[in-house]
Amino acid sequence: MGIIRLWPVALAVFIPGIILLYLLKQKVVNQKISALNLWKEAYENVQASTPWEKFRNNILMYMQIAALLLLILALMSPYITGSGSEYSNVLIIIDNSASMSGLYSEDESKLDVAKEQAADYVNSNDGTRYTIMTVSNTPELIISGSDDKGRVSDVVNNIETTDIAGSLDQAASMVQSLVAAWKSYKVIAFTDSSANMQNINCEVVDLSIQGNNGAIQSLSHTVSEDGTVKVMARVDNYGSNSLNTDVNLYIGNKLYDIQNVTVEAGESSIVYFKDIASGKYNSILAGNTPYLMAELNSKDMLAGDNIVYDILDNGSENKILLVTDKNTFLEKALKISGSQTIDKVQPKDAEAADIEEYSLVVYDGVLPGELSETGNIIFINPPASDVKKETEGWQKDIFIYGKKSKSSVIRTLKGNVTEYIEDYSFSSLDVLGFKTPKWAKAFFETGSKLSAGYLGNYNGRMVAVIGFDLHNTDFPLQTEFPIFMYNLLRETMSARIAEKSVYNAGEAVSIQKKGKSEKVVVTKPDGTKENYNLEGGTVVFADTIDAGLYSIKEDDGEMYFIVPFPEEESDVLKETVITSDKNTKTDVNKTLSGSISKKMVVLPVLALLLVLLMAEWIVYRKRL
Repeated sequence: MGIIRLWPVALAVFIPGIILLYLLKQKVVNQKISALNLWKEAYENVQASTPWEKFRNNILMYMQIAALLLLILALMSPYITGSGSEYSNVLIIIDNSASMSGLYSEDESKLDVAKEQAADYVNSNDGTRYTIMTVSNTPELIISGSDDKGRVSDVVNNIETTDIAGSLDQAASMVQSLVAAWKSYKVIAFTDSSANMQNINCEVVDLSIQGNNGAIQSLSHTVSEDGTVKVMARVDNYGSNSLNTDVNLYIGNKLYDIQNVTVEAGESSIVYFKDIASGKYNSILAGNTPYLMAELNSKDMLAGDNIVYDILDNGSENKILLVTDKNTFLEKALKISGSQTIDKVQPKDAEAADIEEYSLVVYDGVLPGELSETGNIIFINPPASDVKKETEGWQKDIFIYGKKSKSSVIRTLKGNVTEYIEDYSFSSLDVLGFKTPKWAKAFFETGSKLSAGYLGNYNGRMVAVIGFDLHNTDFPLQTEFPIFMYNLLRETMSARIAEKSVYNAGEAVSIQKKGKSEKVVVTKPDGTKENYNLEGGTVVFADTIDAGLYSIKEDDGEMYFIVPFPEEESDVLKETVITSDKNTKTDVNKTLSGSISKKMVVLPVLALLLVLLMAEWIVYRKRL
């Protein structure tokens, strides 16, 4: 037998009060008598009124104390336990994807309910080894084969939601490998989405619930020729009722505009905000507040999808300068980068150009006298006479001359630059072969195993080298060439701290050294900061499980990136679906099979209390 709550024990303080009332109660009544022989009887009544004599044969007091004790017991919710689990191994899977942060009740999330149910199951079974797994986009085993119920419960209680999209389907293969080694097992999965555990003995606890949820799924802007910024947002209604709400637009943390919107159930609506004037837009960028935020001003089942961000772009980061006599192939290829500005100058005019304005400079058949302090560089077909001779400074660090070949087959090496064109080869005349510098990685290889192309982070900027003239090969005429150029530009244009402005939750962020900075600070949406050392040129930040705005700050600059709430997780009307005959679906409010059952005995206790009160009333009436 067990009890659920202990606080009713405090009501036992009333027992001394009942006793005290009987001690103080006076039964003596003034009575006129006609004879002295009645004094003896009066004296005996006085003796009977002493305190200790009142405990004798005072059945009403004892009945009232017993009634109070039964009331206390009923309030403690007593229960009788049945038998324990019949399984020696139990695997508990808890879905901690983004949708599990949604409300299941007024003050509890779906994950809260899942953790309570899982902890109750663990605490109500003896002689069982527990394995706990969480699943968002990938399964994570957090404890394995433990029979320590206290430790397992603590692990379950510490599980938190992520803003990652996912389902239990992705855990099926790992679950199969785990249960294959168990003779007796049961799998219990808590989720609000699909669950395909295939041919596994799995009980799926359904946490899906119908309700209302509005989401602001996108925020975007356009900049007109005069610099005016137009802003729009898309609001989706995933609920079963019409949604009427305000949408607030912030520039940084300052409220700029409010628009009201009505969206019917299952529909979307576009919200347009008043234009941001050109002068104000420029002041925003100058004030280091290059982002917008839109907020849905409504309380619904899921709070994570009520805020969205947009990074402002002043258009200056994608300027490219091409230094060449003439290279039609190269000019056309650069246009696929989507850059707003591509300027071309003759080699003789390169020194007069303002190199600092460009994020990428491409030198075709020529080398600069001095290397600029900022910006990324692509060297194509550098003059052999310059790279062969012994040099000092930056040239010696970038070009490690190996051998010149009149003709060579060039093979692509696996990497980011050659993505989608792996195992491709072509022929070229007059190929310069280099030894790959320590700071770089080769993407082209000659027949003599020297590098004909490499890329890396050199003192805080991305530098690429291609050791042949594009005119001396048929490579630009092949379908692989635009793919290669797109990849190369993507890699060389992205070396400004982080590669892009939007990442999926859980996606790793490659942070690259910019300028002379040696350290970087990443600020997460909750305000916590993480510090990294950039001495190696690049670090990887992987803690992107929370949706929101992140900042990366170096000594030489700061940038922001966004992790949006996954759109597919906003649908609160979806139901838990099982797709295997071996799986069973259970309502979360029902007792899990295989667990110790708790048979409540509150009603019998209350019935006994009622009988006792009726008996007390009968005794009292008889004494009157």
